[in-house]
Parts: sequence; structure tokens; C-alpha cells
Amino acid sequence: MRYGSVIFDMDGVLLNSLVDDERWKYDAVKQALSEQGLEAGEVSRRDLRRFLGDFGRQECINVCDEYGLEPDRVWELVAETTNLARIEKVKEGEFEIYDDARGFLEALHPRDLGLGVISNAPEAAVKTTMQFFEMEHYFSYYRGVESFEDLKKRKPHPKHLKIAQAELKKSPFLYIGDEPSDIKAAESAGISSALVERNTVEEEVNPDFRVQNLKVLGRELGVL
Repeated sequence: MRYGSVIFDMDGVLLNSLVDDERWKYDAVKQALSEQGLEAGEVSRRDLRRFLGDFGRQECINVCDEYGLEPDRVWELVAETTNLARIEKVKEGEFEIYDDARGFLEALHPRDLGLGVISNAPEAAVKTTMQFFEMEHYFSYYRGVESFEDLKKRKPHPKHLKIAQAELKKSPFLYIGDEPSDIKAAESAGISSALVERNTVEEEVNPDFRVQNLKVLGRELGVL
């Protein structure tokens, strides 16, 4: 194992929250929009993703302007509503930690490594996941997007990864994600990356490792 710290994305890497094509999340966004007086039944999935902040803070502002809504209020409500939906899915047993993720963490945990999580999910969602699945003891540092202002720094921006580097301290660093934005953030932060291909990735990226799951990555790193 040549890395001093390993940082994980959450959704799609540690947590199987991608069930049912993430319909749970988009339904929650529609609910939040309806509370703001917008009939969201015909809102496109792309626009729902813009409300979520998936394309960055400015696109969230743009889509709110297009629909006549207040950006910071809408994003905070969307973050709250999607986290409540996440909690329900967790309690119902529809979300779970991937078996290969749990095994990989168990293999890494006894080693003298810095372990962290950096997610584009809202901060409350990250804390919910860590607490419910009793994963806090694995990680020295974890965070999500803390506010509408913080949305500026979501991946592929490297800021959150750089904060994790400063917190974990032990170099060299490896970031593990399942989206092109994860790999781009790692590249911008000047650290190694691994792409876990649980889903189809349409955008071409060049990670240091490209694997089907964390069990395969563990073998490549010599920890499993």
C-alpha cells in the first residue's frame, strides 16, 4: 500500500443510493419545489439536477431565475427534503453499504492511514449515512456541501479535497469516486484517483485506477 491517505466519495462508492435510477431523490426535489409554489410534474430531470446543484452553484442560480425562485432558499429546502427522503430509504432498508466497501474499509482501518469522505451530497446527508451505518470510526474526516455558498466548491472543484488533505495530513493521497467530476477534482488537487465503474461513465477521464468494485481495487493496492 503506497498511499498514506485514502479519501472516498460516498454515493455510488460506499453507499448504494443509486437504486431505481435515483427516483427517490428527484421526487424529493419535486416536493421541495411544490412547497415553493412550483408545479414540478413537468420539470425535466436536467432542471431537477440544476436545482440540486449538480452542475454547480451558478447553474442552480440560473434555473431558479428561470422559474422565478430564490436560489439560496430553494437549494436549502432541496437539501433538507432530499436528506429526509434519504433517511426514509435508509430506515426502510433500501440503501445499504456495498459489501465490497465494508470489506475494503475493514482491511484499511487497522493500517496507519488517514481515511476520509468527500461528497457532493449535502453535509446533513453525509452525517446521516455515517451515523446510521456506524461508519464514523473508520474516518478521521468527512464532509459534504455545507451551504448554498459552499456549493461553489463542490467537485470537480478541488477545494473540498484540499481541505481533506490538510486534515488527514498523511501523503500521498488517493481519491476514490464513481463520476468524472471525482476524477477531475482529484487531478486538480494533484492527487491520485480511482474510478469505481458501478455505473456507465459517458465522459472520458483518465484515473490512475479503473475498477469494477472496491474488492478489485483492494487487490491492486495489495490490501486484500
